[in-house]
Amino acid sequence: MDPIADRIFRHLLQRIRRLAVLDLYQRASDVGLLSINFPFGEKKMGIAWQVSGAAASGLAGDRDRARRLVGRVLKRAPTTLHDGFVDHDNSEPISPAVMGMRDHTAVTWVQAKHTDAKAKTSPRKKGRTSAIYPNGPRPLDTPIMLALLREFLPPPNPMQVAVALLIARAFDQSITDLGALRDVLMRRNPVVLIKIPVTGFERQFGAMLEEALIAPFYAELTDIRGDRPLSERFGDARPELRKRKIFTGSGRKVTDLGRQDLIRYLSAAILGDAAPLVIIDETSAPVRPEITAVADIVLNCEGIDQRLVADLLHVCLGIPATLSCSIMETMSFEPNSLGVGDLALAVRPGRNANTVLDLLATLAEAAGADVTEDDDKKARRRRSSNPLSALRDKPKAASIDMILPEVDLSTDATADDPKTAVSARPGAAAAPRHQVRNLRVEHLSGYGEAKPWARDLKDDLALWREGALGWDEMSTKMLLSGPPGTGKTTFARALCNSLEVPLVVSSVATWLESGYLGDVLQQMAATFETARQHAPCIIFIDELEAIGSRGGGRGGDDRHEHYWTSLITRLLELLDGALKTEGVIVVAATNLPERIDPALLRSGRLEKHVVIPPPDAEALAGILVHHLGSDLAAVLASAPERTEPPDPERPATHKLLSVPVHSKSSVGDDAISEGQAHA
Repeated sequence: MDPIADRIFRHLLQRIRRLAVLDLYQRASDVGLLSINFPFGEKKMGIAWQVSGAAASGLAGDRDRARRLVGRVLKRAPTTLHDGFVDHDNSEPISPAVMGMRDHTAVTWVQAKHTDAKAKTSPRKKGRTSAIYPNGPRPLDTPIMLALLREFLPPPNPMQVAVALLIARAFDQSITDLGALRDVLMRRNPVVLIKIPVTGFERQFGAMLEEALIAPFYAELTDIRGDRPLSERFGDARPELRKRKIFTGSGRKVTDLGRQDLIRYLSAAILGDAAPLVIIDETSAPVRPEITAVADIVLNCEGIDQRLVADLLHVCLGIPATLSCSIMETMSFEPNSLGVGDLALAVRPGRNANTVLDLLATLAEAAGADVTEDDDKKARRRRSSNPLSALRDKPKAASIDMILPEVDLSTDATADDPKTAVSARPGAAAAPRHQVRNLRVEHLSGYGEAKPWARDLKDDLALWREGALGWDEMSTKMLLSGPPGTGKTTFARALCNSLEVPLVVSSVATWLESGYLGDVLQQMAATFETARQHAPCIIFIDELEAIGSRGGGRGGDDRHEHYWTSLITRLLELLDGALKTEGVIVVAATNLPERIDPALLRSGRLEKHVVIPPPDAEALAGILVHHLGSDLAAVLASAPERTEPPDPERPATHKLLSVPVHSKSSVGDDAISEGQAHA
């Protein structure tokens, strides 16, 4: 291991052992072997342990007898130590053991000059005898008691050791100057990014931060999003101790954030209280550029490999690293899919190298299969094993529908001639079906200002593609409103064909399907992100009125006002982002425009508002022409001759003769227009 990495790992390993010693002393005080006092006046400032009076007299005498009694009280056997995790304090036991955090300084250990050998061989002073053993054994003193207790230290936690090894490796691959690292960490708000693609690394790293296993102080973790802490603990770890604040960010939890949201969270952290910001990313996805820009230190390394497994077994089980490596070579073992939790399952005291490595190989194979398994199948399996899990599991983002523009199948040039009319002469040949063109804005009738807007957008889009027009100079957002069945969805599909760009179809009802605020926001962001990836593209948002308006309009029920305000605010941010994202066109539809928040209709958002009325007589004639297609001539020819005078109040049937074949208006019912457009 590189000298820097070795130095970092040994430091972290000593901190892991230190916590194990403190927990052991606390356990000993609970069963009466030690007594506690507070040398600095309060528990948060520091704790000192001393042998209790009962233990000092009751364990006096033979050391082996005292060891057996201590093990019986603690209900554990002595630990077999090895060179990977040596009890260095046996040479100089602590007297008394003091955990101090005075004036926010690092935890210190007060070392005594006594040794176990000196304690054994030192002459007994005259007249100093035990009250229980008046004829000989002296009472057990604190240094000997603490050294005896440390023989019962539990084996190292493999998850903590694995994280320490990964951190040391990240330092090895990313840091060349420890002096520069120290200078960065001394700043008011240092930002550290640690990217290690190992499942469970984020949670374990957060837990070790809280327990002072990484930084030289206990930490209070504050997520930049206000979410659960990185350790995912519900309660405060060691609430009786003094802590320092650390801002944290999870790489898994920022993937669904919009750019502006992420910038806002990062800015609040680095410009707020004087506290470091630590961003831990265990995903394999690239780091977002906003995080890379703010990071002062970037530590990264690959996942778990054979060398790390060998070092882990050496530290936790005392198995020589060379033996583990030779066994893994014969197994063709690939541990890169293992997570931190997998190591805890297999690396157990008393197991030999072959057993542990066989178990790790099985877990690695299962982890690799789990990555490729379909998400829906996994969710069904979880629900079948535990029906209540269906109530707790959050749904994944729903699939997003995308419609590609249709190819124009017309091959007859006369179909583009607006003067071409249908012949009503009996026996006239019907227009061939290949002349029926697909649904386009140019073939619609009605729609008021929406059609000129679409034609202008088509011309502007051609100029933008040539680089002759800026995207911010174009009108690319519109709201269509009108009663149900007036063809709002049909217009969006016709616009898709006219502009020859994909159409992303969504609705507020689809966004709200899961109900959970986080999932709804994620689905909204995914819709706009899909359009951005396929730009130039159209987003069609139906049922916009369902998102409502801020500050009222929900029957006076303001209990969930924060929920709806968050949705509207997020939609405003997405619309603003779409304005700055070249190639994203937004068309929204609503039946109740008066329920829409006014901020959504301001300049730069859905600023173009077109009201679509029910179709008039001319539009209805266009709808008939569209659906009859090449059969129109035969239908008109079969009409009976009019024998009564025409009613001036009723539209004349002969007006259909003046409607061109190619003018396929579809202003009528959406279901008819979409389902029978090519009948």
